[in-house]
Amino acid sequence: MLNPHDDGISLDTFVDWLTEAGHRIDRLQDYSEWFRQFGDALRKLPEPQRRNTLLPLLHSYERPTEPVRAGIAPAEEFRKAVRDAKITSLGDIPHVTKELIQKYADDLRALALV
Repeated sequence: MLNPHDDGISLDTFVDWLTEAGHRIDRLQDYSEWFRQFGDALRKLPEPQRRNTLLPLLHSYERPTEPVRAGIAPAEEFRKAVRDAKITSLGDIPHVTKELIQKYADDLRALALV
């Protein structure tokens, strides 16, 4: 998921929202330890779940990167498609909210992906 808005919402924000909602998430201060544990956890998943992970892209997370406001990829084509399809009443890509992240977590749980 990319957030093309310059609103300061980051993966850390998602973790805060999810822990506030009662999801158990262990924060690790050492990035290399987080990366190791994350990769190990993905590899231990049953094949049906493992297929739906970012395991093939895991190498991209091997080292931490500097935060980038407004996303790391251009979103103009997607933004145009959202506008053309009139997907939202906003006329733009919706902002990521606490409620949306909670919905994603609930949907993943309902699909037995977490």
